[in-house]
Amino acid sequence: MDRGSPGNGRTIAERLDHLIGTIHPPERGPLSYMEIAEAIKRKAGPDGPTVSHATIQKIRKGEITDPKVSTLTVIAGFFGVPVTYFFDDAVADRVDAKIAKVKERVELTRAQRELADMLGDGDVRDVAVRMNGLSADSLRAIRGVIDQARRLEGLPETPGRDT
Repeated sequence: MDRGSPGNGRTIAERLDHLIGTIHPPERGPLSYMEIAEAIKRKAGPDGPTVSHATIQKIRKGEITDPKVSTLTVIAGFFGVPVTYFFDDAVADRVDAKIAKVKERVELTRAQRELADMLGDGDVRDVAVRMNGLSADSLRAIRGVIDQARRLEGLPETPGRDT
């Protein structure tokens, strides 16, 4: 199989794009090509293999369709995936599933922290505890009252999210 056209219709460029778009620190967007190249350089040390930001960019954009395996090995190492991610559909599917699970856990952890912060407020906690056991109709009515109060105070309907 041509290394530039892995199965499932995903090219090396698309797979790299997926890694860049999904594997990055929480609370921020994807790393830049320069940040990736610099991190690879720091990890490699003075004599280790590196890759330039321009090469990463060209691979991601599909301008380099048949990169050296050594280049992909360095990039794969940075993202913590096996180099076969770029060539083997089964490996890519397993890795993508693991990435999705990790991201889901990170999101859940973030949501749990936000909830813990909100419940740290005694008044919020008191209201939440009092709602336990109410019917779905009662909860909808209360939610409507809360949404109206938030609008009157100029707050977004959902705390932490602008709507």
